[in-house]
Amino acid sequence: MANFLKKKKSPETDAVSEQEAPEAKKKKRGKKEKGVIEKVADAKNVKEVEREYLTFDNLLKKVQQHMSSKYAVELYDSEQRAAMKKLIEQYMKDNNYYVPNMTLGDVSERLYVEMAEYSFLTAYLRRTDIEEININAWDDVQIIPARGKPFKSPEHFKSATHAIDVVKRLLHNNKITFDASKPIVTGFLGHNIRITATHTVVVGESTGVSASIRIVNPAKITSSQFIDNNTCTEEMYNFLVDCFIHGISQVYAGETGSGKTTFMADIMSHFPDYKRLITIEEKVREFNLIRRDGEGNVLNNVVHLVTRETDDPSKDVTMQRLLTACLTMHPNALCVAEMKSNEAWEAQEAARTGHTVLTTTHASSTHGIYSRLATLCLQKYAEVPYDIIISLVAEAFPLGIYMKQLEDGSRRLMEIAECVLTGHGEYTTRSLYRFDIVSEEKNADGSIEINGRFVKANPPTDAFMKRLRDNGVSARRLSVYGGN
Repeated sequence: MANFLKKKKSPETDAVSEQEAPEAKKKKRGKKEKGVIEKVADAKNVKEVEREYLTFDNLLKKVQQHMSSKYAVELYDSEQRAAMKKLIEQYMKDNNYYVPNMTLGDVSERLYVEMAEYSFLTAYLRRTDIEEININAWDDVQIIPARGKPFKSPEHFKSATHAIDVVKRLLHNNKITFDASKPIVTGFLGHNIRITATHTVVVGESTGVSASIRIVNPAKITSSQFIDNNTCTEEMYNFLVDCFIHGISQVYAGETGSGKTTFMADIMSHFPDYKRLITIEEKVREFNLIRRDGEGNVLNNVVHLVTRETDDPSKDVTMQRLLTACLTMHPNALCVAEMKSNEAWEAQEAARTGHTVLTTTHASSTHGIYSRLATLCLQKYAEVPYDIIISLVAEAFPLGIYMKQLEDGSRRLMEIAECVLTGHGEYTTRSLYRFDIVSEEKNADGSIEINGRFVKANPPTDAFMKRLRDNGVSARRLSVYGGN
């Protein structure tokens, strides 16, 4: 056990040596040890010292007071988990404290989670099937699974103050202020959890705190899983991979939770090893596309970049700055994780100057993608006529993909469409593949089951097919995509 866990010895204790009188040793051996339930004899029987049963919350207060007064703060580090649990158990034994219907091990585990981790949220954060945790208020927490419908957590915080304390603990490693002076913050826990929190001064005292905790599942979803789960067909998947590898820029749209970023990441995993791929993400890295062999040698050419905020805005590393820098780094393809500001201008410029660009944005259809991108571009150059902006983004991103999480919790690639310019500043989206909903059935338990089918609506235009052929897609492969 680490030195800081050891209590200091008093001078009197140090004075006791191995040369102490045998009588003293006998007395010490006869002394009742703490943590052992004493057997007390009476005229009739032998009985145990009565246990003291406490509620978990009352025991938590006692343990917190004891640990904070006796041991250093380093005890709360994750590396000291076993040591801390052992000390908690010893304290409970020494005082004969028990919680009804819970074992000693269960109590010490829960106490540790409450004191050193993130209360009841810890269990959800450890699960690989949870995608998001939304704290609406201290007593209202919604859980969004990777599959299935969202549900309310049966547990919640004990109070508004408790909720704020836990959220501050989640943000601790970011070394950022979260109080009335800075009531809206974004931070990260590890490499795959993003936290956006709002303080009491914004949400009100009765709510306490509100937060959205986004968890990037470390488990990689493969192409076969997308196909087996009916997210898309094999032909649709192969079409998007071929387009990406052979120079067709794409925009993925959909609401939060639709699966667009996860799907796009898997499409990028097929990029040839000898070509250079650069990804740009905001504040936290979700993509992990670097591949190594059994000896740890890197096989492909991938650079992951993230933005960075500072106290001095002039020193911020923004999406826009990274995109500009990337164009001098000889990339064969770029990925902008999400476009939601004027970085859209640099992205369309890159896509129109020979770079393959993958990105996502929030839009409600494939047709809506292009007006959305035009609006973002106008944030940088408001003086450029709208019809010119539309023409630029349509040229830059020939493919629009719309994804959606349906009411039954399933995720579907709803449409792949080719953007075709029809005139000056006018365009249409030509549906290539789409998912048609046939029926909705309500089950006895109230859940909804949605039935539908994928439809191959139209072949790509001749100009689109020629571009693929010129970029190296075989005629045999093109015949699959070109036929109805």
